[in-house]
Amino acid sequence: MLLFPILIFNLKNVYLTIDDEVQKIADSILIKNSKFYKFSAILVSDIEKGRIIAMSCYEGSKFNYNVCLNEKFPSASVFKIATAIASIEVLNLNPDDEIYYSGKIYSERPYIWLSSYNERKQSFKLAFGLSNNPVFGRLAILVGSYNLYIYGKKLFFDVLFPQNDFSLALMGAGFVNAKMRPIDALKLMNTISNKGLVKSITLIDSISNFYYYRPRIEGRVFEEETFYKLKELFRETVNNGTAKKFLKGYDVGGKTGSLYDRIHNGYIKWFVGFFPIDNPKYAFVSMIVEKSYNKNFSPITNVKPIIDYLSSVIQ
Repeated sequence: MLLFPILIFNLKNVYLTIDDEVQKIADSILIKNSKFYKFSAILVSDIEKGRIIAMSCYEGSKFNYNVCLNEKFPSASVFKIATAIASIEVLNLNPDDEIYYSGKIYSERPYIWLSSYNERKQSFKLAFGLSNNPVFGRLAILVGSYNLYIYGKKLFFDVLFPQNDFSLALMGAGFVNAKMRPIDALKLMNTISNKGLVKSITLIDSISNFYYYRPRIEGRVFEEETFYKLKELFRETVNNGTAKKFLKGYDVGGKTGSLYDRIHNGYIKWFVGFFPIDNPKYAFVSMIVEKSYNKNFSPITNVKPIIDYLSSVIQ
């Protein structure tokens, strides 16, 4: 959780955790493309220290912290992370396990997903990497409404309880019943990187003669063993999945998501993740809501220069 409200920024002698170079990169990218976006955000954290090193939040071309801290957006296929974690812990699913499914992988028809029509199979990790809707719809049914709802809640999603099997399948695939604030998406990435432990994160490093930040453990939301399976799913997104075009060969784990956002009347796109995969040091969230759909814009390209910069720092 953030330890202080943003209003404290008005006080003197407050020292932030922001890395000036990373913040500069994030701001310049979002401002450059702001005429195409209704909303945009980039957040980056130092996982071990629990410090937010960049928080760039825009409504159009206007800097607005509420976009990152208070505004809720459809989580789209980012919610497949919750479905995946529930499937690992409830169903004991492994990354290479094969799952049967019906329908095209990006279809939106649960009545086909749950049928036995023209069944094919795909590994769990590739289904995650490619964001296979029918697979995650079926997994949601196997996990069950209660379990999926509980995992969604404890993984920082704002969720509604599914009312029937179709609603449950659509929820598992990321279409309905789940929203997320960008700051909560960053908490989720930090938690995954910390192998299921929830650690505090902050934007305030210190206040002279008053406060010095020390990260603390706030709980556990999944077992450590789950991380070792989960990271293979995140790796597949970059190696063979929806981020391959942009990050093939990068030591990055991630998850994409996209959906038409009826509330904000625009097309939302997410890219969330962490790196390096085996020993995560940085977590990130990149989100845009486009004024009109443009296949040439991606939240991956927005955050890629930051990944490049921080990867060079690690080396």
